[in-house]
Amino acid sequence: MKQFIWFLFICIYTISNVLTKEDILSEKIQQLTDWSLKKPIIRLNNERFKHYVKTSPRNYSMIIMLTALSPQRQCSICKQAHDEFQIVAQSYRYSSAFTNKVFFGMVDFDDGSDVFQYLKLNSAPVFIHFPPRMKPKKSDFMDISRWGFSAEQLAKWIHDRADVQIHIFRPPNYSGFLLIVLLVTMIGGLLYIKRNSLEFLYNQVVWGMFVVLAILICISGQIWNSIRGSPFLHRNPQTGQIGLFSGSSGYQFIAETYVDFIFLNYFFFLHFGVCAGMILLNEAPKLTGQTGKRKAMMAVLGILMVVFFFSFLLSVFRAKYQGYPYSFLIK
Repeated sequence: MKQFIWFLFICIYTISNVLTKEDILSEKIQQLTDWSLKKPIIRLNNERFKHYVKTSPRNYSMIIMLTALSPQRQCSICKQAHDEFQIVAQSYRYSSAFTNKVFFGMVDFDDGSDVFQYLKLNSAPVFIHFPPRMKPKKSDFMDISRWGFSAEQLAKWIHDRADVQIHIFRPPNYSGFLLIVLLVTMIGGLLYIKRNSLEFLYNQVVWGMFVVLAILICISGQIWNSIRGSPFLHRNPQTGQIGLFSGSSGYQFIAETYVDFIFLNYFFFLHFGVCAGMILLNEAPKLTGQTGKRKAMMAVLGILMVVFFFSFLLSVFRAKYQGYPYSFLIK
């Protein structure tokens, strides 16, 4: 009889415990859904993070951005990252993919310093995916130094981690269109004023300078910045130290691009030396009216220029990108 009573007690306790967990889970999902319907990004503090993210039961994923938006923290990159995160959350909220299986949250350092300590973070911004019923793994931390934090890259990372397809909808930006219209108007006005003397259009020097300028702009990293949406610089929210150069070889800041552009003439000189050596090698056999000795000297000079400048160029890459495996003569 005692065994039956104990068995009955254990069954009742187990059933009540399961029902209690289901009630808690339903309350969590309902509250998170209500918050998401009001604002796509749920603002979390220490208590909310512990209850809705850290503590079980939880059968939903949380995409959390940890940031420091306060002006006192002087994190300029955090504001740009928050804007991109907002675009992703809004695109998800107003799309057909919106469910109660994935929620977007944000923890500001001033509201949730304990969360930063719990996750052992000392920098911001950081994007973390908290999968259902388990703690985040290393792959659930987005590597923004490699991929950046544009809305498109965030959506791709979320799809890989939470299996949710988000189509990004950006608010219309007419500044680029207006700039193109202004540029076309200026060029059209210039051609109209000079309609009786358009010889400058056939000037090779003008077109050569235009082409060289376009090449310098492209190789300076400006195109990369416009695609990835790089921040101008990075300020550590803990120490306040300003960083002009990214610590990763696969990422850069706009300020770093400007610094590289200042020293671009140096790299351009190295490339020019290699090209000049190739030209000498190519033109040496074609010289007419020259002795074989003079042709040989020209070819040797071309080889020496190619070897020296190319070796020096590889050494520059080894100095900038630690672990660059290639070198020749000059280490």
